[in-house]
Amino acid sequence: MADTRIRSSHSSQAPPSTARRRQFLALGASAVAGSLAGCLSLRGPAADPATDPVCRWNEQFIEEIQHFRGGNFAPTRRGALLNVAMFDAVNGVVAAADEDHFEPYFADPTDAPADAPPLAALAGAADEVMTTLYGSEFDETLEATLVAADGGDAGAGEAWGRRVATDLLAHRDDEYTTGIYVPCEEATQAGCFRRDWNPVYATVRPWTLESHEQFRPDGPPALESEAYAADWHEVYEQGRAGGDRPQEHVDIAAFWRGAPGSPRPPNMWNVITQTLMLEDPLPVLEEVRLFALLSLALADAGIAGSDGKAEYGFWRPRTAIHHADRDGNSDTHADQSWEPRATGGSPEYPSTLAAYGGAGCAVLEGVLGRGDYAFEFGGDIRTGTTGEDEGITRSFDSLEDALEESLDSRIYVGNHFRFTMDDSCEMGEQIGEWVLENYLRPV
Repeated sequence: MADTRIRSSHSSQAPPSTARRRQFLALGASAVAGSLAGCLSLRGPAADPATDPVCRWNEQFIEEIQHFRGGNFAPTRRGALLNVAMFDAVNGVVAAADEDHFEPYFADPTDAPADAPPLAALAGAADEVMTTLYGSEFDETLEATLVAADGGDAGAGEAWGRRVATDLLAHRDDEYTTGIYVPCEEATQAGCFRRDWNPVYATVRPWTLESHEQFRPDGPPALESEAYAADWHEVYEQGRAGGDRPQEHVDIAAFWRGAPGSPRPPNMWNVITQTLMLEDPLPVLEEVRLFALLSLALADAGIAGSDGKAEYGFWRPRTAIHHADRDGNSDTHADQSWEPRATGGSPEYPSTLAAYGGAGCAVLEGVLGRGDYAFEFGGDIRTGTTGEDEGITRSFDSLEDALEESLDSRIYVGNHFRFTMDDSCEMGEQIGEWVLENYLRPV
């Protein structure tokens, strides 16, 4: 189980650095009112499903992801299935009771039972998704959530939640695609990615976007440009494995790497969201909406990132450094001895880690209305590096601080360029903003 702690921070520092984020901080400022269902810290006992049902189901999702042997893309789909189903189920019974609610994602709330307790609907939806994806391992959490669902027709609520989940699972029965990827006509040409890669999500239908390329970035700079050379030298100097490297860089690289046994890069933002609920607890409907918005943005960030990788097919730093004598840039040089901490198994541009971070940060700041949270998490987030299986705990002064560190991590790993991290983060921010503007809006 991922390990998190939060430290209160009410800094008067300026809000996050981009004008885009400042604009969206106002979108959800009213959402911080209420105190029904904040999450317990993941350091220590698990969240209590009777008082923190949204967090507890997400904790269990993260625990399953830590045992998942696939890549980063499938977990974003599965997180969206869980959280969107819970949102539509809860939102439906609230709407049926003629109380304040939001636009649904997929389920028609006119079919929801008006006398059902929201937690029963949440329990049915969550259990249906989790048992479908991972097997029947969740009876204890299901029963505890149902016990907490006081009043009304709990059986009707659970049945409605299961129906919502079943319909959504059928609607999004598209976890993987397969295909043959040929990035360049000549595999040896400068700038070309040189490994086999299954584009996986490049053609999967987005959850919210109008098209895969809606926010596709413009692409890497020209190989012969000064901008390319400057970022080439940054990763050359800071991304080499071994040698005399600052321990801080080693820890950051390991922490965000996303090795098997970790929550994976996109779901680091799920863990952060659970942590923030300690500081600003939300009512159940608003909390599950936050997780749903986050999950939608993360899923589409992965899809858009995969699309961009297929479009540009750009080489990773290892290839770029080994074959710099072919890039036409007099400010770079070939070094066959240079090795990164990790190579990367997909084309370099864009970075999905950066897209996940930009999307997650935009959603959290947009809904919560602030970003100046100080928190730490880690502990048993495994790094996949010999001698570091116990994990590393990192501390952050704000959401922006965590985002910036995650971007730096790929330079320290040695498998991305700075221009890629910046462009990809901006793409993620645009996706997060799109989700906030167009989905699950107040009715």
